[in-house]
Amino acid sequence: MMPDLTNLLPVDRLRALRQIYFLRLCVVSLIVLAGVISIHGVLLMPSYLYLEGQVTDRTQTLAAIEEQLARSEEKEVRARIASLTADATYLARLAGQPKASATVSAITKLPRPGIQLTGFSFAPTEGGVTMTVSGTATTREALRTYERVLSEQTYITSATVPISAYAKDTDIAFTITLTGPFLP
Repeated sequence: MMPDLTNLLPVDRLRALRQIYFLRLCVVSLIVLAGVISIHGVLLMPSYLYLEGQVTDRTQTLAAIEEQLARSEEKEVRARIASLTADATYLARLAGQPKASATVSAITKLPRPGIQLTGFSFAPTEGGVTMTVSGTATTREALRTYERVLSEQTYITSATVPISAYAKDTDIAFTITLTGPFLP
């Protein structure tokens, strides 16, 4: 055979033959490309389904965690509200209670010749206040007079001195227990 083949077709037919050849080549290339894309799509389907399942699982887990977090925050808010309510109730109750500073001031303003006060203890209770006053009296009479002055006050219900405080004649260390509303 000869390497140089002679084509006897006219130029128009030769051009049409080339167009048909390239058209067939393009159609075959498009069919092969469509087949490759289809095969790859089919092969990617399991991965897509797996990832879709993972996304669904994670979304459900996230929703469960958010719900649990919302419930715990709700419990926390309710606990805070209960604590604040208890604090407000306590503060409202304290508003009607006597103040320690006012009570100590009222006790120290009373006449007390021969009495030196050294300590105070103030404890609010349900029925009023219990207060202890400690100090030193120069004589029994000074202690008895101070006890009487305390008992005469309208805001003090009772003033009790232990009998053992009267055992000494001079320099008597005492503790008087006072009870009452202490609202002078």
